[in-house]
Amino acid sequence: MGGLDWVQVDVGFPMSLAVVGAARSLGMERRAFLGAIVELQIWAVQALPSGRFEPFPASAGRPRDASADEAIWCEAVEGAVRWTGAPGAFWDALIRTGILVREDDSIRLTLCDRYVQVLEKRRKEAERKRKERAAKAAGASSGRPQDATGTSAARKKREKETEKKSLSSAAAAMAMEVGSSPAHLAPVPPPPPPDQVVSVDDDPVQLALPGTHLVPVSLPPGEPAPPEAPPRDPAVQAQSFFERFQDERTRAFRGVPREDMPPGWADWYRHALAKVGGDEGRLLTACRGYLQSDWGRSRQPVGTVMAFCSPKVWVRYVPHDSPDAAGPGDAPSLPAVDVTSQAGLTWQRCLIRLHEQGKRYALLWLQKAHPVDVDDGRLLLAVPDVYFRQWVEENYGALVDTLVRDCGLMGVRWQVPGEDHAAGVATGLPG
Repeated sequence: MGGLDWVQVDVGFPMSLAVVGAARSLGMERRAFLGAIVELQIWAVQALPSGRFEPFPASAGRPRDASADEAIWCEAVEGAVRWTGAPGAFWDALIRTGILVREDDSIRLTLCDRYVQVLEKRRKEAERKRKERAAKAAGASSGRPQDATGTSAARKKREKETEKKSLSSAAAAMAMEVGSSPAHLAPVPPPPPPDQVVSVDDDPVQLALPGTHLVPVSLPPGEPAPPEAPPRDPAVQAQSFFERFQDERTRAFRGVPREDMPPGWADWYRHALAKVGGDEGRLLTACRGYLQSDWGRSRQPVGTVMAFCSPKVWVRYVPHDSPDAAGPGDAPSLPAVDVTSQAGLTWQRCLIRLHEQGKRYALLWLQKAHPVDVDDGRLLLAVPDVYFRQWVEENYGALVDTLVRDCGLMGVRWQVPGEDHAAGVATGLPG
C-alpha cells in the first residue's frame, strides 16, 4: 500500500467483540492487544500492497503448497507484532475473530480494506489526469492550440487550490466513511479489480519489507555479488545490545526510566557472547526470561542491568538450544529409549504422556535427557551440562516431577557429566 504514511483505528474498534475476544483467547490485556494491532497495520502499509496474503507461484517441478504459504504468512505476522507466545496462536486468534478472512486461496486483512480503497481512488484519479494530458498533447500535435495556464496571480492561486482539493479528495472521502462506520468490526468488501495495470514508475509500491521472503534467493546470472559488509565494531555491538536490553526492560516495567550503560558492559557482552557461541538471540532470550522472573522484577526500577550481568544470574536464563530449531508445524517424534530397566520404562511413559498432551517444545528439550537409574525412589536423568540442567529444571522441572510421580516414584533428580548420584539436583518432596 505504497503512498500512505498513516494508519487508522476506527472509534468503535478498541471495544469491539473481535478485540475483546482475541485478547481474552491470547491471555493479553486489551490495550496490549490493540498496540499489537497498530504495529500490524504499520507493517501491512508496506508489506501488503493489496491488503491480502497472496499465494506464492508454483516453481518449476513443484506444485504450490497452500499450507506452507499460510505457515510463512503466520510467521511474518507474528514477527511483525513481536509475538512471544505459542507459535500460531496470534494468527489463529485473528482468523477466529474475523480480523483475517480466508477467501479462496488468499487471506484478507480486513483492517487494510479502507486503505486499499483510498489507494484505488488515487490510482483512478492519476489515470484520469494522464488521459487528460494525453488528449491535450494529441490536440496540440494536430494543430489545435494547447490550453495555456493562467498568468495572473489570482488564476494561479485558484489552480493551486484546485490541485490541493483533488489530491486530498481520497482522504476526505475516507474521513466521511469513519463517521458512518459501525461500532463493531464489520468486514468491508474487497475493492473491485483495477481496469488497467499501473506502472511502477507512476505509482511506486514497495512489495515487501527488506529481508522478507520476496527478496530473491540468488542474484541473476551475470550480475556481480555485492561486497560483503565490514565486520561490526564490538563496542558498537555491545552498545546496540544494551539498547535492546533497555527496550525490553521499559516494555516489561511500564514507566521505568532507561538505565545508563555500566562501565563493564562491553567486557561482559564479549564474554557472554562467546559463551553462547556468538548467538546474540540466545542472550536476548536470557534477557527476556530474566525480566519476567521474580528476581528480575524485584530489581526494578534500579539495578536491573548490574544484577543481570552477574554470572550466577544471566546463565540461568540462557536456552541450551534454540526453540526454533524445528519448524512451526513439525512435531518431534518420540526418541528411542532403552526400556529394559525400570528407569528407561518410566522415562518412556513420561515422554509418551508429553507427546499425547501436545507439548512439542517440552519434548524438544526433554528428549535430550537420558534415564540412568532409579535411586532412593527417584528417577535419575542425565543431562548434557549445567546450563541445560538450570534451564530445564526452571521451565519443566515441576512438569517432569508430576509425570514421574504419576508413574509411582517420588520425584526426579538431574545429573550432569562428572557428578555421582548424590550430587544430582533433586525435585519433589520426600516420601
